[in-house]
Amino acid sequence: MKQTKKLFFVILSLVLTLAFVFSAVGCGGEEEDPPPGPNPPDEQATVSELIIDAPPTTLEYYSGEAFDPSGMIIKAKWSDGLTSTVAVSECTIEPSGALDPDTESVKISYGGKSATQAITVKSAVVTSLDVDTGNIALKAAVGTVMDFSGIKVTANYEDGGSRLLSGGYTFKVDGEETDDVSALTFDKSGTHTLTVVYGTTSKDVSLEIFYGVIVEAENILKDGEITEDTRNYVKVIRNGNNGGTPHKRAVPDEPASGGAYMGGVFTGSAFRFHLYSEEDCNVKIILRASSAYMTVDGGAWSPMEIGDQQFNRLFNISYGSAADMENNALKPLYIEDDVVLEGGSTEKPGGDPLLYVNWKDVNFGTLPLVRGDNIIEFDVISDYVNCKGEQIACNIDRLEVETTDDDTPPVTVESITLKTPPAKTEYKSGESFDPTGMEIVANMSDDTTKAIDNNKLTITPSGALTVSDTEVTVSYFGKSVAVPVTVTAAEAIKVEGENITDTANVTDDMKNFVEKINGYASGKNAEKADEASGGKFLGAFMDGAQVRFHIWADEAGKADITIRAASTNITAGNWWATEVGDSQLNRFVAFKFGTADNLADVTVGDDVVLPGSSVGEGEDGTTKLLENWFDVNLGSFDLQAGDNILEMTVINETVYPQTGERCGCNIDYLTVAFK
Repeated sequence: MKQTKKLFFVILSLVLTLAFVFSAVGCGGEEEDPPPGPNPPDEQATVSELIIDAPPTTLEYYSGEAFDPSGMIIKAKWSDGLTSTVAVSECTIEPSGALDPDTESVKISYGGKSATQAITVKSAVVTSLDVDTGNIALKAAVGTVMDFSGIKVTANYEDGGSRLLSGGYTFKVDGEETDDVSALTFDKSGTHTLTVVYGTTSKDVSLEIFYGVIVEAENILKDGEITEDTRNYVKVIRNGNNGGTPHKRAVPDEPASGGAYMGGVFTGSAFRFHLYSEEDCNVKIILRASSAYMTVDGGAWSPMEIGDQQFNRLFNISYGSAADMENNALKPLYIEDDVVLEGGSTEKPGGDPLLYVNWKDVNFGTLPLVRGDNIIEFDVISDYVNCKGEQIACNIDRLEVETTDDDTPPVTVESITLKTPPAKTEYKSGESFDPTGMEIVANMSDDTTKAIDNNKLTITPSGALTVSDTEVTVSYFGKSVAVPVTVTAAEAIKVEGENITDTANVTDDMKNFVEKINGYASGKNAEKADEASGGKFLGAFMDGAQVRFHIWADEAGKADITIRAASTNITAGNWWATEVGDSQLNRFVAFKFGTADNLADVTVGDDVVLPGSSVGEGEDGTTKLLENWFDVNLGSFDLQAGDNILEMTVINETVYPQTGERCGCNIDYLTVAFK
């Protein structure tokens, strides 16, 4: 019996154990959720308190403004003891709209909790509005799409305060309310009105709409893109001297009427606006442009300062029909000196792109158009050099062409008069004309006269004079006057080494100059060059560079030729050197002489040496290492009447200066003594 009871308890214990196991495991074999308790493991924390950790930047408002949470930092305390920062955008702000003078605080809510921020709301009356349309052109052709969605509105209050509004204003166009000003168009010419309304105060913006066309400057087409049906476009006809090409620019935050504009307008480039007219007519022409004269660079062409530019120093402009263009008969367009593209400055780190899109309208006056294709040609002559050493003109947004009944012709130069001759009229062959003291007067088509600066005149010949020259031709806007001169044979001429030009820029009337054929050679070296005759010299003459000194002779004969040169064989230091060694000239440079189609080798003896020097030989304590000039007489030569050439080529292969560069020498000038 005792054994039976014992077995019963064992079986009962086993049954209870199995029952407990099956109660913990579902019939599918999955673990069931635990019974609810006071702190279940998956319970989410809740916000227990909302705190304004930092107040907003703006605490004082005018009636009608909306609360601005900028600068405010909000933190939430949670039921699990943690604290986190909450984005303002995730919060609810009451009141959410325009504030009234009774409002003393705003309520910030998040996660069921709230915090209060005290503010002050003034009841001052709005007395006026200021509307800033930025660079949006307020003059447009019929049908042009105009976007005013980005304008800035400032409210001015009776207590003297003002506030840039973030919203709350509405628009009217010609008195009719409108919700969208991002794509306004007008189908009739005349003055139209865009009205900005804020409460009971409004501001009108006048829009001038005209019959005509707008040619966007970035609408640059290439030859293959132009057909007989192409109308109103831009054609680039020449790149700049440094290879720059006028091209389309489209950069964010650089507003232009077409969303882009023409940039890269460098000296030497040229382009044409093509305008198509259905009939003979007169038009008003306005060019929208901005200065690109960067005087302080903020880095990567982000200017800190842009200078003013006198427009007629940037371009020679001519106009006419397509037939005139084909016959080289385009007429020059006169622009007054007082037309200036204004610059500006900024304190913005890295510069401000808006500086060089400070658009200004340049009015060309009334021009006649003929039926068909018409041309306005821009030849870039800019003498403005920016802080990066680039000769640049300006940015161009567009050309406005407005039809008009006004048939007043543009003011032109009818003739020019020599009022006062130059101080110097007698020259030796090889010298260049000096206009100092000369006064030229332009006689205009409107019966006025204008004194012309000599630096705006074209002088022919532009280079050295010869005994056959009895006058110099002075030209201005296609009109010319002769200035008598007397030229006698020279006993000697000097060709300055810095008077250097690229082969592509050599003209027929150039005499006594240096032509760069190959390699790198620069005539702009002026640092520490106080011992050079012209204040500059031909330097960086290295690594296979080749130049030609052009020598003009009025008649055939003999002459001694001497070059004034300095060694650049750096043996210690770097640029600038601490020691320059002697240079055996014929190991560095090879010479040839003759005419362009017949050059022969010139022998230079091994004993011709350009002496070096070391630091401290200058009286002022500065190094004169690269200006230790030495005269080298190359001998007597037979000159032909006309152009003669002394060719110099860097051949140095074995002697390497401390800098690791092959070098030749610096050249101050070349002297030709006629016998």
